[in-house]
Amino acid sequence: MDVASFSSAVKNFFREDTGEVVGAYFDGEKIFLARLTETFETVEISADGDEFEHLAEKISEACRQRGWKTQAVGFCLRDRNAVTFQTEVANVPEKDFPALVESWSRAQSGDGALNSFAKVGGELWMETLPKAAADEICAAFQKFGLNLLALSLMPPALLTKKNPLDKARFIAEVADKKTLPNFLRPRGNSWNVQKLSATVAVIFFIAALIFSAEIFSDWRAASNELDAEKISVNEMRDDLSVKKFIDDDTNELRRLHGLIANVNATKTFNLLVNLGKTSGGDMRLTKIHVDENSVRVEGLATKSELVKNYLARMKNSVVQSARLENSSARDDGEIVFVIRGDLKTD
Repeated sequence: MDVASFSSAVKNFFREDTGEVVGAYFDGEKIFLARLTETFETVEISADGDEFEHLAEKISEACRQRGWKTQAVGFCLRDRNAVTFQTEVANVPEKDFPALVESWSRAQSGDGALNSFAKVGGELWMETLPKAAADEICAAFQKFGLNLLALSLMPPALLTKKNPLDKARFIAEVADKKTLPNFLRPRGNSWNVQKLSATVAVIFFIAALIFSAEIFSDWRAASNELDAEKISVNEMRDDLSVKKFIDDDTNELRRLHGLIANVNATKTFNLLVNLGKTSGGDMRLTKIHVDENSVRVEGLATKSELVKNYLARMKNSVVQSARLENSSARDDGEIVFVIRGDLKTD
């Protein structure tokens, strides 16, 4: 075996096995699993609760019982787990999408919140999740040995599909193809942290045994061999590009910070951000449409009083001509409302 082949074999050993990916979706009663191989294998299992640790345990148990060796998992959230809305973005350049989504995410879920987006047709679909909630979900899956590669809601084009297995299949493909939307930000390579940690621990353990063994009469020779092992560990780290990926992540964070700080907000951009900031709590926006002469906002609220309060805030700080165009109660008790306002032209 030549050096190039050996290096490739070492890298493949330490990479996560993503040849088989399992997508999961919980509808409130059952967990739907789709295993992505050359073809799809699907299964439905019952769940006794909606805690993420319980769901992760059920998914791990189902994979083990069926001989699915993969640890790569994607999980599709329900509407209740994250905040989303869609808006038309004909007047917003695509380069401004990340800054727009970041501003909206902060207004909805606070600083540090995770967010993602996808453009479908002429609309931008945004989603945001508080960091604490994301950490809880990832920790639950990690506890049962599952590597959570994808976490998202459904894009609008798939929300109308009634079969829950479609959602499990969707999130499996997101994890496999490393596409958006995904709260966990897909990366080019995934490394098996457990293998890396175990290998480094074994190397240092062997080095310690060599260092302390009485069979080496020359302490200096044993010390030199230990130094050689340490150098070998550092070379392996460089070969696996661990440091490179850390640097890439740091540079990406700096780039996003600069984009957010320097973005030239247009009138439409500011309007969308201000509309998002005035919402929150038990009331959320589901759609915003803006053109040269008017703005139309759709949303959901748990009480009619919340709609009146939001209308008042919108009049005071965003659009003075805002008026309630329509309001009705759904079967689940939530209030569906439509607010329209006229925009002054320059």
